[in-house]
Amino acid sequence: MSEIRIVIAGGGLAGLTLAHYLNRHGLDVAVYERDADIAAREAGYRIHINSTGTSALHAALEPRLWQLFLATCGMPSEDMLLFDEQLNLRPGRDRSATEGTGVPADIPEHLVVCRSTLRRILYLGLEKAVHFGARVTGYRTHPDSTITVLLEDGATAEADVLIAADGINSAVRAQRLPQVQVADLGSRHIAAKIHLTDEAKAKLPAELFNAFSLAYAADFTGLTLGPLERTDPTSPLIAEQDPGFRREATADYALSIFNSLPDRMLPDDELFTAGPDTLKAHVLQRVAGWHPALVDTVRLWDTATVQALKCRSCVPVDAWQPSTITVMGDAIHAMSPALGIGANTALRDAHTLGKQLLAVTAGDKPLLDGIAGYEQDMRDYAYHALRMSAFVGQKVIGHLPLPE
Repeated sequence: MSEIRIVIAGGGLAGLTLAHYLNRHGLDVAVYERDADIAAREAGYRIHINSTGTSALHAALEPRLWQLFLATCGMPSEDMLLFDEQLNLRPGRDRSATEGTGVPADIPEHLVVCRSTLRRILYLGLEKAVHFGARVTGYRTHPDSTITVLLEDGATAEADVLIAADGINSAVRAQRLPQVQVADLGSRHIAAKIHLTDEAKAKLPAELFNAFSLAYAADFTGLTLGPLERTDPTSPLIAEQDPGFRREATADYALSIFNSLPDRMLPDDELFTAGPDTLKAHVLQRVAGWHPALVDTVRLWDTATVQALKCRSCVPVDAWQPSTITVMGDAIHAMSPALGIGANTALRDAHTLGKQLLAVTAGDKPLLDGIAGYEQDMRDYAYHALRMSAFVGQKVIGHLPLPE
């Protein structure tokens, strides 16, 4: 099989990494993304990338884009520390579950990355392949195994392979694998950015400036800090980009998240309708008796970036029969954030599926065999990561176990 028409539903990190990998090897791909443009959302939260993620990105990106990625990421101290609410150090956790499986080895195992900046990098070179303002709502299959992809505006696209990379609320997954359930793990989060000016840094405890810190009380109420200080903000590769990219890719910030269980948080109907000022005031009230430096951490939150989040996870299901419609990333294995490996697992999907599709186009295997191989591998590593994340989240965040 030489030429196959590949459509990816969703232009997030996994979908765009797969598109880059295939594009780099001469395959044409069409990506349909619901956002109006690459800067439509404030998707600027910081994520952890380990060697699983960097190996997938290294394989997908042209050398200049790889160097741009390295310039815009952060390379903090590799500590991941736990504290109590008075900033006393808690026993360290086993970090082996946060470590990756990949190469290259000439950069640190743990990087911190701005999700929005990485997405901008992944868009470079794919401008003709990515269709914005195009939400995929479902599909129709035909007797010859081809697919008609349905878009929200009534338009359609034809494909030989449809890949659901459209997130936890995936419309494609809901149709393809209706048995997959998304569970509310019962933890509630209020997240915000802190702009890392010199003044802000002076107020933040030095011991929190590592890959990721979590201070939490006996009732599992917690506050995190995850700084992102760009490795090379003066890189000429950044200077070449558009003004929006330059502004974002040279700004240092920290991600801070307050978490609590629902019986101690604002009721959901208030939590998810309250304005950012109300949410920040609630957190300040909740941490009022904590170490002053932790209270200052919340005071430094940029109110405009404050938002409430619900902790949800896909629930693993038994193997399914492969078809020309497959799934990746949060569409199939959204997981607890407790280990910070969700994005890495999604990037691994891109690399694993990409290699299988290249083998198919090279004539080395039939299409369904390639998809079956990817899906089997993905279920093995992704469900393992999902279950580990849920287990650690129970111990540290206090959320519910995965449903059986």
